[in-house]
Amino acid sequence: MPAALIKDFLLTQGLKLPPDEVRTAYLTVKTVMDMGMASIDRSVLWRNHEGWKLADYLPCADGREDSLKRLFMALDSVFSRCEGVRAAAVYALMPSENATFRLVCLSQQGEGLENIWELDQNVADVSLACRCAQSGWMNIASDVGRWLALGELSGGRNRHSEAQLSIPVCTESGGVLGVVHVEFEKAGCADEAAQAEWVALALALSEPLKHLLGITAAEGAENV
Repeated sequence: MPAALIKDFLLTQGLKLPPDEVRTAYLTVKTVMDMGMASIDRSVLWRNHEGWKLADYLPCADGREDSLKRLFMALDSVFSRCEGVRAAAVYALMPSENATFRLVCLSQQGEGLENIWELDQNVADVSLACRCAQSGWMNIASDVGRWLALGELSGGRNRHSEAQLSIPVCTESGGVLGVVHVEFEKAGCADEAAQAEWVALALALSEPLKHLLGITAAEGAENV
């Protein structure tokens, strides 16, 4: 990814992160993804949890498993490097049966997060990931307790973390492909260094997500 695209993302999102740090983290993630040497069991890639199956939402065809493997390796790499992360997940934004959209969990690390979110009108009050998908804006809740007290967030699920990040995974034109969502055990862990790592992951996952969602290069360059 050219440095100009990284700077453009940071500027669009109103982030004051050092571009060089984000680019370094991005190159680290890309190196992990491009190595592709790890052997990962299909049952790990194609998540199957208490009757919920990723394969029900994502076809097991057209080389998608390779993109899913790259995504898994990238998430695992960042999760392993960052301290104080309670849970992290990568969601894809997909159409649902009722002509709206849903977030489907492609991969996650740490404690269990939701497998699926239906993007109805009220869900953004409970889920930063859904709010991020609907708006296209990164959300930084550095003190979840304060957000809950102010009514910026609601729901018991948010009492299990002290800080949260939700970062859009976008096409070149800014269309939302999915969301990287991270929850921290301590508020101080969601500092600028951690933000740079997770923003870099979101930037690096644009290509794998486009392939998983069946979006061509031409479509990715258009406004979505």
